[in-house]
Amino acid sequence: MRNLSAFLCLFIAFWSFSQEDETFHPTDISFDLNRLKTSDFGTDSLDGDKVLFQLFPAPMQEEDPELSEWKTSAFWSCSSCARYDFVSYEDDEITEKETLPYAANYTWCTNILYYQSEKGNLRAIVSFSTSQMNDGTGRFTRGLLSLANFEKQNGTWKLMNFEPFVNFQGSFTQASPVDEVMIGENGKIYFLIHGGEANGVSAEEYWPLYQGLYILDGDSLKEIFHQQAASCSENGDAVGSNWITAVKKIKGTSEGVQFILETKGLLVKEFDWYRPGMLQFISKEDFDQLPPRFEFEAVQHVTKPEKGLKVEKPLVSVTYKDEKGTIRKQIIETQNTPVK
Repeated sequence: MRNLSAFLCLFIAFWSFSQEDETFHPTDISFDLNRLKTSDFGTDSLDGDKVLFQLFPAPMQEEDPELSEWKTSAFWSCSSCARYDFVSYEDDEITEKETLPYAANYTWCTNILYYQSEKGNLRAIVSFSTSQMNDGTGRFTRGLLSLANFEKQNGTWKLMNFEPFVNFQGSFTQASPVDEVMIGENGKIYFLIHGGEANGVSAEEYWPLYQGLYILDGDSLKEIFHQQAASCSENGDAVGSNWITAVKKIKGTSEGVQFILETKGLLVKEFDWYRPGMLQFISKEDFDQLPPRFEFEAVQHVTKPEKGLKVEKPLVSVTYKDEKGTIRKQIIETQNTPVK
């Protein structure tokens, strides 16, 4: 009897493993942009899940052992895809490196943003996030952002462009989606993302919440510029730091496209885990001489020529009360590159 029980246990374990091995296989897909541009995506408002499975034709099976009710996902691999290395930097040091696509990828639709083109046509930018997990866990676990740009032509949604590999950012396995559309003075469209930091959601009440700012080209859907710590908001009553960066203007110059960024807010040095992107250009000596808390305004020009990126040193002014309670305003000299 004991031998029979051992045999049954071994058989059940082997059967379970075989079932798991049999079902846990992603669908091998490819991204044929020319074919997708001739596809019909409907006449009404876009359905995120339907668009997902048209672009990533790999629905998960019900018996998939990694199936989660967290998101409706495509489960795919791509043997014909090029490999892309995505890295994260802190003080010019690589802190994280991921090579995508993974051997097995979970992708879900995260946002659909409708907007008007330069000529007034109805368009939609659809965001997708890809991870090697489908459970939404991991505050520092990022996701791959994919973007699909659509236009309604003769009453039917048509795909204009699709970029499966935009950038790698976010938290809880999800890349932050496009949440703003801007038309520059040059008449071109740009997409903005406010999010993306691994600290986008805090695990502790006394930690502030940080977000980055990403600017993407409206035609190629590629990332142009990324500023870390572009916004900070309180999480609880202990932290007073609060600031936000906005894109005030986009214009064309003889050097290329110029983005004028403005950051305003309050910084409390006691909780100086991250400085606003523009305040990172202040020398340590000048920063140490500032009072424990101060308000600030900063303006910075970022120019995108045909190749490379030109980030100019920002103009920073701070306002604070001195020991006598008198309000002081001071212009801070900044460096040409961020101070380590």
